[in-house]
Amino acid sequence: LEGVAHRDFVASGSELTSMLLLDRRNYSNVDELSDETFGLLMSEYSRFLRIDGELTVGLQYLYINQAFDATFDVLDVNTVVLTAQEPKLQMEWESFFWQFEYGAAVGASRMYFKDPTDDYETVDWELDIDYMINDRARLILATNGYERNYTDRLSRDLEGYVLDDTILAMNQLGLEGSVEWSFGLFGLDNEVELGIDFEERRDKQLGYYDRDRFKYGFEWTAAAEKWKFRGELHYTESDYLLQIADDDNLRRSDDWIWSVDLERRLSQSWKLFLRAESENSESNESFFSYRTNNVLLGIRYK
Repeated sequence: LEGVAHRDFVASGSELTSMLLLDRRNYSNVDELSDETFGLLMSEYSRFLRIDGELTVGLQYLYINQAFDATFDVLDVNTVVLTAQEPKLQMEWESFFWQFEYGAAVGASRMYFKDPTDDYETVDWELDIDYMINDRARLILATNGYERNYTDRLSRDLEGYVLDDTILAMNQLGLEGSVEWSFGLFGLDNEVELGIDFEERRDKQLGYYDRDRFKYGFEWTAAAEKWKFRGELHYTESDYLLQIADDDNLRRSDDWIWSVDLERRLSQSWKLFLRAESENSESNESFFSYRTNNVLLGIRYK
């Protein structure tokens, strides 16, 4: 279930937007595995402070109840349920100059787990520049990062052993770049986006959780009078700098994700859609390789 509510306040030059996302899943073949719930509620209030600048203040609440089947032997069933909730406050500033649009955002959140020893606080930030190359193409560059401090979770040494009286803390720095291009072809309005991201996560203690990650993405949207198609393909390469996997090599993983969304407009307000998604993760560490496939048929109202 997805829902969005929006209202403009013309007199004050402001707007209010709220979004709700709810996902409920029930497992039918594993009796010992509990149901899953994912919920996200977000509200943002934006206001123009001058003719070329807009300030946005947002509140967000995330709830996760996720089940994992960690069974190694069918005679000894082992299931794990992760329950967490995260409130977050965020502020964002957007403005433009000539052909450039730029923005800055900062947020603060705290993640609460069922086991309070895993709780952590995060401060994140992002700076981005959006440049219109011409009427049909644009370039987007961004840098982002976060500082994360755990409440009681202990850090680990280079061999993975827990360190007494050493609380885990880490930070991350990221760089993003993408190009968007719109064009007409075969009577369709097309838009293509190519992107590449790099993330550098560092353990602020001894480095056990250090990781570098590259992401590559391709998105294509095609629209006609009553039909709309959207396809995405993403590849992620994660390399851990110090952790040793089961094959005695440094831990790494490769992830492929693709999705297809087909929408058919039934009337001015109603739309029918079909979405297919697939994710394949391959890792040299046990229990971290998996494949998921989802097909979703639904209806949208606006």
